[in-house]
Amino acid sequence: MSLEVFQQRILPMKDKLYRLALRLLQNVQEAEDAVQETMIRIWGRREEWDKWKSLEAYCMISMRNGCLDRLRKQKVQPLREEKAWEVASADKDPLEKMMAKEATIQIRKCMDGLPQHQQLVIQLREIEGFSYNEIADVLDMSLDQVKVNLFRARNAIKRSIIKSTAEWNGKA
Repeated sequence: MSLEVFQQRILPMKDKLYRLALRLLQNVQEAEDAVQETMIRIWGRREEWDKWKSLEAYCMISMRNGCLDRLRKQKVQPLREEKAWEVASADKDPLEKMMAKEATIQIRKCMDGLPQHQQLVIQLREIEGFSYNEIADVLDMSLDQVKVNLFRARNAIKRSIIKSTAEWNGKA
């Protein structure tokens, strides 16, 4: 039964865990290793799964903590990996593909310039689809802190997009 639960509920979360690890570690190999270690750690605690309020929240918290431990051990600024931001699109129109890619690059650059708490909050909310309460649990923040960080991150990205659009149109 534990294997079935693992395959049906935990294994499908590997992409979310990877994206969180990549956001924190900013290194593809380190993120992959962190996901593998987290999966092993969670499997080792399979007797406790039914006691956890949210299996997904526990997995994300475990991933965050594992990544933070890795960063503390490294004591080195992680490298940026551009491959993680490639966008696969089903659009047929090359113009739409190019515009989507440019928008993604612009948003990524904006996100990279945000403080880490804002980066994580917007990643978990807008990309992973977590609720405010789940984000508060995962990041060990109050609900108000989550809302404030999300508001500030969205506004910073919005201002950046408006500014670059104005520059592009020659109105700056």
